[in-house]
Amino acid sequence: MQAEFVLDYRSPYCYLANTQMKRLGAQIVYTPVDIVSVMKKVNNQPSSMCPPKAKYAGIDAARWARHYDVPFSPNGGVLEALKQGQLNKPLVSRVGVAAKEMGIFERVNDALLEAVWAGADDLTTDKGRSSFLASRSIRSDLWEIAASPEIAHQLAANDQNAAERGVFGIPTFFVDGEMFFGNDRLHFVRTHLETANKVSGK
Repeated sequence: MQAEFVLDYRSPYCYLANTQMKRLGAQIVYTPVDIVSVMKKVNNQPSSMCPPKAKYAGIDAARWARHYDVPFSPNGGVLEALKQGQLNKPLVSRVGVAAKEMGIFERVNDALLEAVWAGADDLTTDKGRSSFLASRSIRSDLWEIAASPEIAHQLAANDQNAAERGVFGIPTFFVDGEMFFGNDRLHFVRTHLETANKVSGK
């Protein structure tokens, strides 16, 4: 049984959920999106637009990290660069799309989420990005490919498809046609997978 994981690297909850994916015992299909683009399509808005909600999200994410017993130390340099527009916001998601096309997604996905939410890597400069890739033995042309029009087009297609299927936030999961929203719904995802496997005799 497959579970689809719709994600954006700007979300701490995507990082948290990603730490639990291997425990689901299912084949995971990852779909990177630009969640701001998706939200605009469905008339939603990011938590950052509501300061009290954004503040609480940080506290809540730290609680979940303790619950999962995983590192959580948001990369202030990356987050500030995203906030100030010094780092192209969709580009981060394009890296995920490019990694899928290049056949290196799993390694890149884990490394990128950890760099943003549990690391201190410099992802805002060419030198920093090169160092990030080299230290993890990832192809040096990843960022260049991610910036290509072809990858931008694929990300836009992912966004449109997600909006048409009812995605309004992340992380979102699809299992056998059922949609589940939020890191805190992973127990429902797990239960649905277990039930589906029993029905299919697996």
